Parts: sequence; C-alpha cells; structure tokens
Amino acid sequence: MPSSEEEKVSNLHHALRAPRRRHVVWLLHRSQEITLTTRELAREIAAMEQFVAPSHATGEPYRNVYNALSQTHLPTLAEADIVIYDPERQRVSRGPNLLIAAVVSAVNEAAIDAVLRDTRVSPRR
Repeated sequence: MPSSEEEKVSNLHHALRAPRRRHVVWLLHRSQEITLTTRELAREIAAMEQFVAPSHATGEPYRNVYNALSQTHLPTLAEADIVIYDPERQRVSRGPNLLIAAVVSAVNEAAIDAVLRDTRVSPRR
C-alpha cells in the first residue's frame, strides 16, 4: 500500500499531466493578483495555444479552453490542492501546493530540455 507521501506525489504528477493545467500553475504562480478569473486564465492560455495576443484570443479557441478549464482542469488542480477553485464565481486562487507544483513543472521542463539537447549533439569520437 502506497504511503501518504507517495500518494501526494502521484496526485501531483497526475494533476500536472495536462499542458493546460501546467499553464494555470505558471500563470497563478507569476501573477501579482491573489485571485484570477477563469476567463482571464482561458484568455491567456488560448493566446499561448494560438500564438496571438490575449486580446485576440476569442471565439471557438477561447470557448474551448474556458470549458475545459471549468469542467476538467480546474477541478483536477483543486483536488490536488494546487489551486482553490470557486466554480460558482469562476475564480481561482493559489492553493497550498501551488509552489511545489510550479517547482516540479519547472524542474521537469528543464530536465526534458537538457535531455533533448544532449540527444541532438553528435556523439563524441
């Protein structure tokens, strides 16, 4: 039977599996605001995905992100105590595990970049 710590780590990794969830973590971590709305998060994420300015992140791509955040991603992050999500008011704030989620995401991305960079280098003679 897994220990409580092993379960926490598994839950954290599961919660960070989806890129949109990692984007939420990064946006909340970097924000000067205590609370962001689901609309703000959806606009920023849609802009990242579409390679446009947030003011141009509209229409179907925006609605797709907004619905996915509301229905799936934010509840998953809330379950892992990474965010505090109020579905009635569509507001999101930092949860007790946000900092560790941001660190895990950053370390994982740095490690992947390093490995990919090493595999692109030609073998030594």
